[in-house]
Amino acid sequence: MTEQSSIKKSQIIENISRQLSDTENDEKITEIDICLTFDRKFLPHAAVTLLSAIRAVGSTCKLNAHILHVDDLDNHARMSLEGLSQNANIFWHQIDGEQFDSLPDNREHISRATYIRLLIPEVLHKLADRVIYLDCDTVVTDRLSRLWTTEIGNSPIAAAPDEGGVTQAERLNFSKTAFYFNAGVLIFNLNAIDPKKFADKITETVSRTDVDIELQDQDILNLMFEGKATKLDLRWNANTRLYTPNNLDPAYSPEEAEIALTFPGILHFTDRRKPWNSNCNHPLRELYWDLRNQTPWRETLGERIQRKTIDLIRSRFSKSRRMVTANN
Repeated sequence: MTEQSSIKKSQIIENISRQLSDTENDEKITEIDICLTFDRKFLPHAAVTLLSAIRAVGSTCKLNAHILHVDDLDNHARMSLEGLSQNANIFWHQIDGEQFDSLPDNREHISRATYIRLLIPEVLHKLADRVIYLDCDTVVTDRLSRLWTTEIGNSPIAAAPDEGGVTQAERLNFSKTAFYFNAGVLIFNLNAIDPKKFADKITETVSRTDVDIELQDQDILNLMFEGKATKLDLRWNANTRLYTPNNLDPAYSPEEAEIALTFPGILHFTDRRKPWNSNCNHPLRELYWDLRNQTPWRETLGERIQRKTIDLIRSRFSKSRRMVTANN
């Protein structure tokens, strides 16, 4: 996509509404397994992701939501999530967070809880054949049945290319045939992963001396599955830099970017400026708040007025370039 390319925000929102209303594919699916991993700090944002997934599944489909967490979620927190909908079966899997203490903790805005996803094959291998993993800064904007039925063959994992994928692949000395993926949305083919070998591979990867692990578990997963991952359409992990300037070298084409930003299947609020932060300049950040205000972690009237005021000031005076235009 060129710097001059733009599309009205209202058109994207209309596309999302149409996608979520098109339930034709839902009739073919009776059960979908998803997985979220987080600590208490991310509980309100996990609620948004979970609610968006529930909204994107048909009433005749059973949604199994597997929550992998450390020991900081009390009964009240669990009951609050379980109360979001009767259409989802929530399964709680508590894990030992201390096992991650020796892993890299080099990014200020990301805690070691990010490593929990590395336990998905071990925890879920007898409970599901495949599972969709969702970061807790994502919002599902298309029917999950379309992602669930994606053909990935015998690949152990499927993921979308990263917004800085070329740069990261070069840093990790990837072969030319491999692509560097973003780990915020994943399909784990649990039947193709041996949990014991997977765990051993993590240890082996972390111990490598020929590469520097900078992006934590995302680097680890990319190194483990170099050349073995199936590429998902970028729209299933529509990153923030599709909607704001990208000074990185992405692992996707301008044509892929154009489709993904116009018809996002899952919005992923990458980078430090999350929609719950006052400095967020994502043009679709309101979709996060539309969902959050349907949860127990909704805004007060005063908080909403303050946020809207900041948004108004930013929209009028920000000098940053936009790839998504206003509605006028």
